[in-house]
Amino acid sequence: MVDFKFKCEDARKEYETKLANLQKIVDDNSVDSAFLWNKTVEKYATKMKKVNSILKSEGISEQITSKMFKDIDTFLKKCADPEFHIALVGAIKAGKSTLINALLGCEYASTKVTPETAALTKFKKGSENYVKVSFYSRLEWDALWKSANEAKATVFLEEYAKLGAENDKDKWLDQDDKKIVCASQKALIDEIQKWTSSKSVCHYFVKEVEVGLEEFELPEGVVLVDTPGLDDVVEYRSNITRHYIDRANAVLVCVKSDALTGQEMATIYSVFSNTRYNPQKVYIIATQVDTLNRPRENWIEQQEEWLKYLKGKGAYGSIELAKKNLVPVSAYLYTLLKDYNNLSEDDDKYWDLDSIIRKFRIKDINEKYQELLDFTNIALLKNKIQQEIVLNYKKLLLEDITESYELCKESIKETMIKVKTAQEEIIKISLSGIEEIKKKQAEYDVKYKEAEQDKKELEDLLKKLKIATTQRANELEKAIMNLI
Repeated sequence: MVDFKFKCEDARKEYETKLANLQKIVDDNSVDSAFLWNKTVEKYATKMKKVNSILKSEGISEQITSKMFKDIDTFLKKCADPEFHIALVGAIKAGKSTLINALLGCEYASTKVTPETAALTKFKKGSENYVKVSFYSRLEWDALWKSANEAKATVFLEEYAKLGAENDKDKWLDQDDKKIVCASQKALIDEIQKWTSSKSVCHYFVKEVEVGLEEFELPEGVVLVDTPGLDDVVEYRSNITRHYIDRANAVLVCVKSDALTGQEMATIYSVFSNTRYNPQKVYIIATQVDTLNRPRENWIEQQEEWLKYLKGKGAYGSIELAKKNLVPVSAYLYTLLKDYNNLSEDDDKYWDLDSIIRKFRIKDINEKYQELLDFTNIALLKNKIQQEIVLNYKKLLLEDITESYELCKESIKETMIKVKTAQEEIIKISLSGIEEIKKKQAEYDVKYKEAEQDKKELEDLLKKLKIATTQRANELEKAIMNLI
C-alpha cells in the first residue's frame, strides 16, 4: 500500500468524512427482523447488508458491476424469505403447467394451446383458498414494453391491441397488491384464470400471482412455482425466469421428451449455469412421454441419448446423478386417468385418452389402469420431491443460503482486490508529479483515438456492405422482373 500524507487540507477532510461514514456502517449492529428466523442466516445477511451499503457508497459503486449488486440482492431476498421454492422452468409449451396440475391434483394452472404463464405463479399452503396479485410498476412496464417492441413480438403486440389493453393500463400499473379470498374451488380456478390467462386484459400488467390452497400436500414453507417460458418472445418475461432460477432452491426443468435438440440442450445448460453449477438441485423432467409413437420403447431409446449429454460437465458431471435426476412423466395422461370415471363420449378428454392408450396397444383400460398410471411416473416424481427435497427442505434451504453467501463473498473479495490495485495505481501516478500524469494521459488519449479509429473503420465497412447488399438486391429484382 502506498504511504502518503495529504498536502491538501480539503482533500484530507473529505477523506476523513467518507471514512467516518463507512465506519458508521461497520459499527451499526441493528438487525433486520426479516432475518431473525435463523441465527446463521441472521449473521450472514447482516454482514452482507453492511457490505452492500459500503459498495453503494460514492466512489466505490462506480467500480462495482450490476451483476454483483443483483447477486447480493438475490442473496438478501433468500435470507428475508424462509420459504423453500421448487420452480418449474422450461420452454413455452413444455408442459410446466400441466405437470403442476398433476402434482396438485387439480387443473389450477391454464394449459391452453397458446402460451399461458406470463407471470410467476406460486402455489403454497394457506389457511384459506385465495389469490394474491402483484402488479408491475410503470418503470418495470416500460422495460417490458421496450423488450416486446425490440423483439418485434408481433403476436404479443397484436393481441395487446386487439384486447384494448392500453385503455386498462393506468388501472393496474403501480397498484398495491390485491388479495381475493375464494369460497369454492371453482371460484379459485376462475380467479387464477382471470389474472394469468393470455386472453385476459389484466394479465399483461400482472407481475406475480400467489395462490393459497387449503388442500396442499406439501408442508407450510414449501412453494411450487410455475414460470414464464425461457424462450418467451418478450425477453423481459423470460428474463424473469432466468433471474428467478437463482432464487429457487430446487428446479424442475421441463423438456418435451420427443426430441433433445440444440434448443432444448441450450435451455438445460442455461439452467445449470443459473444454478451456479449446483447440479443436485436440478431435476430434468422429460414431459409428454405419451406423445411418442411407441411411448415405452421410444423413451428407452431417447433416455440413452439424453444421458450422453446430461452426464457432461455442463450439466450433472456424473452419469449416476444424471440417471437419478432424469425423470420421464406423462402428466396429461395422469390427469385423464384420474378423471377416467367421470369421462363420457361427449367429452373431448375421453377421446384424448382413447388415442393415447391405443399407442400402448391396450384394448381394455380397466384391466391395465394401474399399469398406465404407474407409467405416468407422477407418483414416482411426487415421492422424489417428498424424499429428496421436502423431507430435508430446512437443511437444504440453509445449505443453499450458506453456499450463496460464500459465492458472493468470493466475488466481492476478487473485485476489491481489483479496485485496490486500480486505486493504488492512481495514487502512485498522483505522487509521481505532473510529467508522469501527462504521460499517462497521453497513453489514454492514444488508446482512445485508436478505439475511435477502429469504430470509424467498422462503421465505414458496414456502410459499404449495406450499399453492396442493396445494389445486389436491386440487380436481382431487375433480373427477376425481366424473366417475368
